[in-house]
Amino acid sequence: MSLSAITQPHDYMGAYSAVPLKIYSSGYTTQQQFKYLVNVVWDTVTISADTSVNINTDVYTLLNSTTAHDFKVRDTVLIDDSINSNEFTGYYIVQAVVSSTSFAIDLIPNAPFGASGFTCSKVLKWKLEPDLEGYGKIDLSTSLKDFVTQDLTGQTIDYALSYDGPNTMFGYDIYCGTQQIYNFRFDDNYFSGYTAGFVATGMTSTSDVPFQIGDTINVLQDVVQWPYVDNYFASNVGFTGTTAHSFLTGQQITVTGQETFPYYNGVTTIQSVTPNGLVTVKGWQGSTPAEGGYIYGVPRPSYNRTANVVAVNYIPGTGVVVLTDIPWVSSTVAIPGSITYADGRITEFPTELKLTGKYVYNSHIDKADYSLTAYDPYVVQIRNFSENNISTILSGTTCYRIEESTIGFLLTHTTVNTYVDGVLYTFKNSANTTLGSVYIPKSSSTQTDFYSPIGLQQIADSSYTDVSGTFSSYSGSVDNYIVYATEPVAPSTYAQRTNSICFKLNNDCSMYEIYHLMWKDKYGSFISYPFIYKSRTNIEVERQTYYKQEGNWNDNTFQYYDYGNGEKNFYIKSRKSFILNSGWLYQFETTLMDDLMQSASVYIQTPENRLFQCHIAQKEVELFKTINEDLFSYTFNVRVSNNEYRF
Repeated sequence: MSLSAITQPHDYMGAYSAVPLKIYSSGYTTQQQFKYLVNVVWDTVTISADTSVNINTDVYTLLNSTTAHDFKVRDTVLIDDSINSNEFTGYYIVQAVVSSTSFAIDLIPNAPFGASGFTCSKVLKWKLEPDLEGYGKIDLSTSLKDFVTQDLTGQTIDYALSYDGPNTMFGYDIYCGTQQIYNFRFDDNYFSGYTAGFVATGMTSTSDVPFQIGDTINVLQDVVQWPYVDNYFASNVGFTGTTAHSFLTGQQITVTGQETFPYYNGVTTIQSVTPNGLVTVKGWQGSTPAEGGYIYGVPRPSYNRTANVVAVNYIPGTGVVVLTDIPWVSSTVAIPGSITYADGRITEFPTELKLTGKYVYNSHIDKADYSLTAYDPYVVQIRNFSENNISTILSGTTCYRIEESTIGFLLTHTTVNTYVDGVLYTFKNSANTTLGSVYIPKSSSTQTDFYSPIGLQQIADSSYTDVSGTFSSYSGSVDNYIVYATEPVAPSTYAQRTNSICFKLNNDCSMYEIYHLMWKDKYGSFISYPFIYKSRTNIEVERQTYYKQEGNWNDNTFQYYDYGNGEKNFYIKSRKSFILNSGWLYQFETTLMDDLMQSASVYIQTPENRLFQCHIAQKEVELFKTINEDLFSYTFNVRVSNNEYRF
């Protein structure tokens, strides 16, 4: 009974798009209450030792890991004990955290694991019913997306610095397995040490058999089917065949296949036997044409009973044998059957198939563009830089307008933390002559995922290194610049690792204060667009009032005060809203407006260069299209997300 992945997630996928898994096992047709198990595991550690430990009045198992773990009390963990034939493989609850390399689980240790090297992981577990064709299907993104939800809310962000993006990527493995009322199908019985064993000739490993020494089991041999070719007269009716049978005198059987005398069919008792024949207690009715059929009966000797497991062994050339304490009687023809736990327990095999080295990212793939490998170019790998992209919707073939004060962050993912160490910025003047370049490293050398600043003022305020020219002397002459992820390979030499993103400073001098909208694009970068035309600021106010008794008693007198009234403000809630005008956009910039409308994380950058989270009020914006490079203007109504209260 093998388990296979028909469809598995690609190594790099967008967490906010489908992350499909489709698995199949032939066991769905042979096992009772069969279900697929899908386990997403992460934070895996290797265990070096296990001992018993007392926690309050309970005894549990204490595990020591070779590296620091990240487990918390009440975490569900999965033990993968495949190196010990899966004796302790299963799900457990963390009961105590003793140190960074020691924790206790709710396993009562009647015996030690016996070997180091098994693993323990945090786990998300699914149980899947087979569909009508026997497949287990699941979209893992419904849970995986919750691990990559980073935005700028709650972050302490220095707008001028590159910073790590650890929550923009989640690494995981998938362990697939099955759950069933376990049924060990055997082909025949097997003699060993004067007790009966049962052999599965097609099985070569004991790791798939959960039975342990001492387990109580039920043995059920299949009903025997013996083909006969004709009946014959022997005082009573007899039947003869070309093969041997295992029936005995006095045994009850069922006869089928007789047409001339249907009386010969049905339940009867064996009167006598020969190697290839038998006689029943039914009286002879007369001769018939040669009429063959089948006789069914419980095998003899019958090993159908409750027993205890003595051993589970693999015998080369024979198969896996489950040896029991049932006394051996005699050899018989090959009689198959099944062995199950006597208590009918549900058995889990969580680690039959392992899919490792998977990652999901804080990104979304449009359905029209979706494929298993659609996000692959946005994860920088050891390959030609033209096949790697910074994780943004900004294209390497277009130069995007930007203001000097623009705040934004480009996101870079890489598979190897030493392959990309930062970003390189190359600046040009209005004649497209190169002025120089600077390098900004990522903030931590061990990170594989990091943000880098976009705006010119952000770059100027960063801890950059001049690669060529002196940025402070030519920054006032910058007309456009390109950005790409890079790796220092020699002094003042930087290898390009991704495509280039181009920005062009906006030369349309505005008479109005400039607002920006910055948003998280569908691939995880925070990009921005300047709204340079006339804007309006509004105040939205909501009041709650109450009435108080009018008038005032002063000792024994009563009077009304001119400044008093009966209605009072209980509280006032207010927040600002803005109407922003984009100015004239080119056709290619409508792609940005498309993405902005769909972003779940939008910020307004005020003329004072402060960021506030906001919401776009419109539910619909028309995205103009034309065969000409016409210009379009967009107006957005936005509300800041924070409320002001006064009491």
